[in-house]
Amino acid sequence: MISALRPRGAVLAALALWAVCLFVLAVAGLGGRVAPRPDDTALVPSMPEVRLTVVGSRLGPATDYLEVGDRPLLTADRRPAPMSDAGAGEGDKPLEVTLTSVLISGDVKLAIVQVKDDGKSRRVHLGELIEGTAWRLVELEPRSAVFDGPQGRTELALRVFDGGSGMVPVSGNPGAAPVAAAAPPEADPEDKVAAEPAPPPKGDAEPTQEQQVEAIRRRIEARRAQIRAENARRNDQQVE
Repeated sequence: MISALRPRGAVLAALALWAVCLFVLAVAGLGGRVAPRPDDTALVPSMPEVRLTVVGSRLGPATDYLEVGDRPLLTADRRPAPMSDAGAGEGDKPLEVTLTSVLISGDVKLAIVQVKDDGKSRRVHLGELIEGTAWRLVELEPRSAVFDGPQGRTELALRVFDGGSGMVPVSGNPGAAPVAAAAPPEADPEDKVAAEPAPPPKGDAEPTQEQQVEAIRRRIEARRAQIRAENARRNDQQVE
């Protein structure tokens, strides 16, 4: 009968027989006595014992290396180079600058100063040192600045043109002499009169800044009117 079955049928019959046998063994208690193995302390590996010992420095004390400084390898004569005193005391110089500009806009607060030694201008932000000096900008107002340095605090007033003497007053720095104002650039012929000092008003009182500005403005307007009249006269002559 088995030989009469086809190969496909024989395989199905074998699988069915294997399932029946497995079911019978399960009913009989197959696998019911399987349990975890009990703990055995003999099988647990022992932890290694760590012992710490105090080890001293292998470099030795610093006195063992004094000869390295006394006989440096990178010098021809194996002698230390002498110390130079160049630059000593530069940080103690007095503040010799002129406050020429102040910029306060939002978080930006800086001053522009002109150094007396070289005449160059340097920008200094609030809280920074003036380049090449030990003076720090600590306070800044629209028309003044306070610097802190080795000799204490010094307040400098903003340099302004007085409009008459051609000199620039420097206040806030005791003992400082007025500095001559720089020559203005070549201006238009209509505006040359602005560089001329305004005539002082009658009386002994000195003119105020507003009076000087008003006098200069009037002279500019008069000069421009004169130039326009001269130009018109030339044009008429050319037409004739």
